[in-house]
Amino acid sequence: MSFRLLPHTADLRAALDGGSLDELYSAATALFREIVVGQSSVVSREERFVPCPTSDQAEEFFRFVRELVYLYDAESFVPCGARRVGNGTVVDGERFDQVRHESHHHPKALTRHAFVFEQDVHGCRAELVFDL
Repeated sequence: MSFRLLPHTADLRAALDGGSLDELYSAATALFREIVVGQSSVVSREERFVPCPTSDQAEEFFRFVRELVYLYDAESFVPCGARRVGNGTVVDGERFDQVRHESHHHPKALTRHAFVFEQDVHGCRAELVFDL
């Protein structure tokens, strides 16, 4: 599981890799946490359920990451982990705490621009662009 930031003319672009779909979701959660609070420690105090209304893996992944943006924007919820369950994903984390968390970026949206999702026998790969 890994992620790395990629050069982009605006906003923030990132590539994610995972040996499985579960690892890709974990990489997306780690990336989002890094974007919003950097290296600040985030613990599992609360859970959020992100439903999956589609069977399209690419669309499901895109909607999951978009929901991370929404949860941070609407509830100041910072994720620290994710586990896929039958009909969605459970995200662990806590609300942003000014005392314990360093504020980095506040993503406004996940864009479809340059969205990439690939899955094969070797694992999964995605590229995301966040509007900051």
